[in-house]
Amino acid sequence: MASEGCAVVYMPILKGREGELKAIDHLPEALAAKVMPVFEVPPTSGDPIKDAHSFAEKARDVIPRGMAAAVDARYLDDPDGAWRGPLQAIADDFADWCVPIRPVLHLNDSERRLVEAGQAAEMHDGQVVIRLGGDIADPDEDEAEASLAKLCRRAGTTIEKSALVLDFFDVRSERDIGRVEALARKCLVWARRYPWESITVASGAMPESIGDLPYNIATPIPRRDLALWRRLQEPDIVFGDYGIAHPKMKVKGWPPPPNLRYTDEDVWWIYRWARDGNGHKGMYDLCASLVAADHWPAEGAAYSWGDAEIAQRAAMVGGPGNAAGWRAWGTAHHLTHVVKMLEDSHDQLGG
Repeated sequence: MASEGCAVVYMPILKGREGELKAIDHLPEALAAKVMPVFEVPPTSGDPIKDAHSFAEKARDVIPRGMAAAVDARYLDDPDGAWRGPLQAIADDFADWCVPIRPVLHLNDSERRLVEAGQAAEMHDGQVVIRLGGDIADPDEDEAEASLAKLCRRAGTTIEKSALVLDFFDVRSERDIGRVEALARKCLVWARRYPWESITVASGAMPESIGDLPYNIATPIPRRDLALWRRLQEPDIVFGDYGIAHPKMKVKGWPPPPNLRYTDEDVWWIYRWARDGNGHKGMYDLCASLVAADHWPAEGAAYSWGDAEIAQRAAMVGGPGNAAGWRAWGTAHHLTHVVKMLEDSHDQLGG
């Protein structure tokens, strides 16, 4: 069973890109202690070691004090002939900078990956994240039972030093919630037989693309990942999601028109504004519309760093920003909203 004293209430799975990293950088220290992000390192150059160093350089100065952060390098290949892989390179860099991280392990990791993950853990606090499921398949408790002891042995770790993530990837419909709930409950029965540091149920629900949504109006998108967690909600289960992004790791695409993904209680409000030949200037009208909406928080600009940035643009202060900035503003609001919601839920459950 998960450790009752675990302070972390939220484990977002975030792309290790500029927008998400900037949002983490602006998370207040009091909230940061409640969050353990899993950063997925994006493959951008075709050179896994170069991508590893690029992520480390961007991330080293943004992880708030008191935050435990995990790194998942599964999208980076092992370089041919190299003496170390990308996860080891990241761990080395962070150790040099005295910034602790936790490597993420998977059941299908190669022997080399598991050994390097164990070495990476030794360089830091000795703790790891074991992630079951994802884009290929849902978590399977029978497969995990058959492979868990071998995984821990090869990585030189123990279950007591491991945070478990049951990753159900993409919850696409209301019907999908029921299917995933049944699978999650089976996995939780199995997981609770072991003394994990924590147990997280994670999934995502943001559409893969918002390009077909209408312009110049806010469109609600159901937060089905949250609906799933509410069905499973118990004091020993940590909530995990994919922030305001679809779970799939995407390569860089065309610059989008002004848009924001704004988290509310049960939905995301998707704002898209047409360029109309004005570049990104539509962001000013977009933000003005948002701050006038019923879902704008009572605290206003004080709610989060992202909300302060939105409020400034609503007042025509500062530049309109770009895609990375808009993702940062929305993610900062989302992280704050989720932590506050989870703290309230935790108190109600008597956790």
